[in-house]
Amino acid sequence: MKMLPSLFVSHGSPMMAMENSPARQFLTEWSIHNETPSAILVVSAHWESIGGPAVSLAERPDTIHDFGEFPRDLYEIKYPAPGLFTPF
Repeated sequence: MKMLPSLFVSHGSPMMAMENSPARQFLTEWSIHNETPSAILVVSAHWESIGGPAVSLAERPDTIHDFGEFPRDLYEIKYPAPGLFTPF
């Protein structure tokens, strides 16, 4: 299995999904010059769990919009990524 470079992306404004920005330009360029990864690990302090850290094993996790006061179009964005955990 070929190892892809690791990339840490901290979250920015949700508007990056709708507006041009240096961060969006960087990610677009990165995706052009690198292979599509077979998995992405997302770690979030925004996802609440009871009793400590948790892992989602949902096959199709819902898109969570945990922000407010943005244009309505932003809340309509869905990201239907597969979420089923497959150990290496």
